[in-house]
Amino acid sequence: MKTVKRLMFYLKGSNGIALLSLLFALISVFSKMAIPYVAGLAIQRIADGEYDISLHLILIGCFLVAGTLFRYLFDLTNAYLGQRVVKRMRDEAYEAINSAPISYIDSHYHGDLLLCLVNDIENVQTGLIAGASALYEGIVQIAITLVFMFMLNWVMALLVIFLTPLSILVSRFVSNANSKYFKAQNKNMAVLTAYSLESLNNLEATLTYGLAKTKEGEFDAINENLRNSDFNAKFATGWINPATRVVNNTIYAILCFVGALMIVVSPAELGITSFGVGALSSMLSYAYQYMAPFNEISSVSSEVSYAAASFRRIDDLICSPHDVDEGEDSLDEPIEKLKAEHIDFSYDGSRKIISDFDVDIYKGHKIALVGPTGCGKTTIINLLLRFYDPQQGGFIVNGKPSSSYSKQSLRKHIGMVLQETWLFKGSIADNIAYGRPESTREEIIEAAKKAHADEFIRQFPDGYETIVSNSSGLSTGQKQLLCVARIMLVEPEVVILDEATSNIDLRTELLLSQSFDELMRGKTSLVVAHRLSTIKNSDLIIVLKDGAIMEMGNFQQLLDKGGFFKQLYDSQLA
Repeated sequence: MKTVKRLMFYLKGSNGIALLSLLFALISVFSKMAIPYVAGLAIQRIADGEYDISLHLILIGCFLVAGTLFRYLFDLTNAYLGQRVVKRMRDEAYEAINSAPISYIDSHYHGDLLLCLVNDIENVQTGLIAGASALYEGIVQIAITLVFMFMLNWVMALLVIFLTPLSILVSRFVSNANSKYFKAQNKNMAVLTAYSLESLNNLEATLTYGLAKTKEGEFDAINENLRNSDFNAKFATGWINPATRVVNNTIYAILCFVGALMIVVSPAELGITSFGVGALSSMLSYAYQYMAPFNEISSVSSEVSYAAASFRRIDDLICSPHDVDEGEDSLDEPIEKLKAEHIDFSYDGSRKIISDFDVDIYKGHKIALVGPTGCGKTTIINLLLRFYDPQQGGFIVNGKPSSSYSKQSLRKHIGMVLQETWLFKGSIADNIAYGRPESTREEIIEAAKKAHADEFIRQFPDGYETIVSNSSGLSTGQKQLLCVARIMLVEPEVVILDEATSNIDLRTELLLSQSFDELMRGKTSLVVAHRLSTIKNSDLIIVLKDGAIMEMGNFQQLLDKGGFFKQLYDSQLA
């Protein structure tokens, strides 16, 4: 019931189409159901010795044409309605992923989210069109069939209604017993998708370490689990249609016996109206038509059950908690003052990652964050960008807590170049202009020149119109240069560099460092550094260990102190 209510939510705004589809179904089913009634009248007329049935044949032909035409219109509108629903569902699922907190994304397999966005919605689309059409038309057909059956013989009609629950109960029992198999099937499909995505992303490492056979074995085991769960789901579903057909055929046989008895025995003795061969022929035809929807619904129960399981996964994603943005102010002026004030932070609430981080970050200064792996350098960046919010303290921006600003307006003033590159499929010019789509071609070229990317871009036959992506043939260094050009074009007041030059050769790094110096003149920069030789000109170096500040000072001061920074520097030289 909850699934049906949530599905009805996605039908909002499509009520007119749904009503039109219902109208087409009514006309189509009525036309189809009227044919046995007219045929029964024709048979009875022949049985009575009257052979002129031309009018009956004309009526049957008209009903046949009308039924076919309006059935086509019903299928067309129902398919269009289903497409509208799944489009809205896909839009909301994608919006949910974009608006989900980073903690939610980090705690879920990316392959699982991708499966939900693509495969699960396709399952809902298939099940929605097949299942809804069968259910929609079936209800109308059952209702109209009952009307004609009561017109023919109320005793036989009541007998059909009395026996109907047998078919419903059998179908419901088998479907409920099989739901667990579809849940297992969806779960194993998600595991396979996530594993496949991870394998593709790390294919080079797999080949480098010679683990191809090992990964193939692991994939085979996961695939075997999926095969077993898929077989169980299909096998269990295969029982629904035969079970309902056995019950329906039994009901049909009972009706044949009772109908024949009514013809043989005098109707007056039973206290009912006359019941002839023509009426019995029509009644048996209606009995078959009455039970047909139950068979059709059971035949698509596999798709419906699979779609229902997929729909619950999609709905869980859409109803997942959105990223909380309590900031009501808009940061319209440039960032002039920035301060980290006694920040404490923990991802899980038990192990503290950042402890009492308190630093004044002056405008125009280059601040370097250094320390061993896992000391909290990247976490500081995540807190500044408000991907996470600290348990205590926080960043103060222009005299106000960063949490008082909307995240969108805050992030507009901060640019970030990561160690990992990201390019979308599109032209080089569009990739550079990602942060400022309205930029002119001259501005894009100027940014590329500052990043020293213009030279290699012009070597391509299509130049700035060359189509690239993360999986294109560009080297890692070239991709990084395009990402650097992207931030050159935006020119934010605060720039974050997470070891942005680690994949670039030393000559390009030297030229790029000069460009960064020019770009950051008068701006504030935070640099997460692993190679300590790259931060010699930093105004302030913050040395972190286990989330706490161990030392602070410029490069020479920290070396002269002979403390933890000196140990790190000497270990890199060694």
